[in-house]
Amino acid sequence: MHFRTTSRNHQMDALVASLSSSGASENRSAPFCNCEYPAITRSRQKGRRVERCKCGEDTSSRLDWVWDDETSYSDSKILNGTEIVFHPVYSQGTAVIRANQPLQPGRHHYWEIKILSTLAGTDIMLGIGTDRMSLQAHRFKFASVLGLDDQSWGYSYRGLIQHNNQLKYYGKKYSQGRIIGVYVDLFQGTLEFYLNRRSLGRAYVNIPRDDNVLIYPMVCSTSAKSSLKLINAASFNDSLVFRCMKIVSRYPKLVEQVEKVPGLRRLSSDLWFLQFKDSKKTDEFQRNNLLLEDEALLCGLKKKKLEKIVSQAEAHCSTNDQSANITEDQIYENMFPVQKSCKHPSDDSSCSSSNFSEDEELHSMISREFFCNH
Repeated sequence: MHFRTTSRNHQMDALVASLSSSGASENRSAPFCNCEYPAITRSRQKGRRVERCKCGEDTSSRLDWVWDDETSYSDSKILNGTEIVFHPVYSQGTAVIRANQPLQPGRHHYWEIKILSTLAGTDIMLGIGTDRMSLQAHRFKFASVLGLDDQSWGYSYRGLIQHNNQLKYYGKKYSQGRIIGVYVDLFQGTLEFYLNRRSLGRAYVNIPRDDNVLIYPMVCSTSAKSSLKLINAASFNDSLVFRCMKIVSRYPKLVEQVEKVPGLRRLSSDLWFLQFKDSKKTDEFQRNNLLLEDEALLCGLKKKKLEKIVSQAEAHCSTNDQSANITEDQIYENMFPVQKSCKHPSDDSSCSSSNFSEDEELHSMISREFFCNH
């Protein structure tokens, strides 16, 4: 068993090396802020107490759950339910710690973890796992536990994600001073990670949504004296308001209008994490994540189909029986706003939006966003 674990670690090292040499000149992320983190004092004599960085922790103080002290190992410490110190003396395997309660099904969940120490060793991973996953199976083994089976999903500090023993390149490496966000949509069954409050894109789909499957936030580490802190954790019902805010948050002008309304200002403040911007996808991400859903391609196909339907409709607008042959998909896609002033829908030059007012332009943008990214 030890040989198999070592072989697995070599496979991960080889994958990281190959990806780094294939075009990623710098695969290490930058810290969230410019604060200097104090080195951990190993001396048992009176150590100097240094004030830690608080950047990012003042955005939200909501904690719907904390780390479960009862499931932690004797050689890992949990402070105030939020801060974890893995292997304070030395490491003899992999420690896995989960939340004190499962994520509620049918809701949207987002939490953030700040990395307080430098990371090294076999692996440190953040993610989720079901109640069927054994937390102590690798207590005396060095392994990348989250994602080794089909009951867990993990994001490694090496920049890789793993599920069902399958590794994929995902983003940059992270270490001390970074903030990792985890967004789990248990209404649609998707998992997404954030690095320094920038989305890294959808990592996995088909996350279990069955009420009988309990899903927990989890972290694991093989590194001695590695430390991290849960700085916020919140969940929200899937509703029309939430879906509207996901669209509104992508347009700064709309966000400003929402914040001017007293009744909506608090809503914008509660859903602050929806206003994060998506980071640009690199070529390495596109090459190594072919299984991820290409929403831009789907949107383009819908647009082409819509233009075809509009052209056909204008060519045969005098036929009264045509409405009987329109399919449900055509009705759905014809809800896009079409400019009446465009004589030739296929000619982009004749469909300029220069005559649109700001409100009409925003309405058009929202409509396209909703039907292309629903």
